[in-house]
Amino acid sequence: MALTFQTYAEIPDSLRARLVDIWTDATNAGGAIGFVAPVERETVDAAAFGNFAVGRDLFLVGFEDGEPAAFLVVVDHQFALKSHARLLKTVVVHPKHQGKGYGVELMRAAEDVARTLDGVEMLHLTCRGGLGLEHFYSKCGYTEVGRIPRMLRVSADDYRDEIYFALSL
Repeated sequence: MALTFQTYAEIPDSLRARLVDIWTDATNAGGAIGFVAPVERETVDAAAFGNFAVGRDLFLVGFEDGEPAAFLVVVDHQFALKSHARLLKTVVVHPKHQGKGYGVELMRAAEDVARTLDGVEMLHLTCRGGLGLEHFYSKCGYTEVGRIPRMLRVSADDYRDEIYFALSL
């Protein structure tokens, strides 16, 4: 079964709670999405969409049978020297849908959306090292362009690399 995609210039209240649930469930299943498991839903909700620039950033949501199954944020840098690029943040697939190819579908849909944006030539993203995510993003056509060793501290004695990827459109 394939996803259907919808973009949003702002998050409808009716969708926000379901996206927070997906984000919380994915984090608690081991996902590296800005939090460390275990995380409470309230923690995710409080921090989740605070930096979303209404009218500039876009939410891309993948639906299966009318229910959200995956999402990401396409971030406008709001900086003239980066107007040709967009940052992908918070790439999330609900754990019950993992293994269905929805992550790849979501990344392809993000490329499609970016190609509709005036002047956008590049997508880029970061990921947490140590989980094999770099293999997923490489499979999606992204090139690793750098990393900062030990940039992310997930616990007192667990440091991870922050890995940078880019894709020319």
